[in-house]
Amino acid sequence: MIEMLSKHAPSIEIVTLCAALLAAWTGAPVWLPKSFAVVVGGLALLLFAARGGRQTLKNREELGFDRDRSWLEWELAGQGTPPGYYILAFFGFLTIVLTGFQSAYATPAWAASALGIVWGIVNREYPADQETDH
Repeated sequence: MIEMLSKHAPSIEIVTLCAALLAAWTGAPVWLPKSFAVVVGGLALLLFAARGGRQTLKNREELGFDRDRSWLEWELAGQGTPPGYYILAFFGFLTIVLTGFQSAYATPAWAASALGIVWGIVNREYPADQETDH
């Protein structure tokens, strides 16, 4: 169940962001986006509780991490967070801006962003020893 949730988290986030926009633009009843946000937020909490702290980090040799590269270079090379993480984060932020930061219609977008952040955390590939020589 948790593996399936981790695998489908980006799809759930995309559907939730689209639903938030659709609800805001059509003026859906407020209880609908709030209920949807509770469900997606619960999924984010479930995923984080199940896999958030138990992620075993690989050592530098297993990942092929070069000691001369900084964390930022590692991330920009696309070797840290899962593919599509920054694109989902961008569209999550855009959806929050379009629906209004504090509106009831933004709550699903906030929950989807939380799910995306948790998905990125549980699927990261960083070296276990993060000390640098710089």
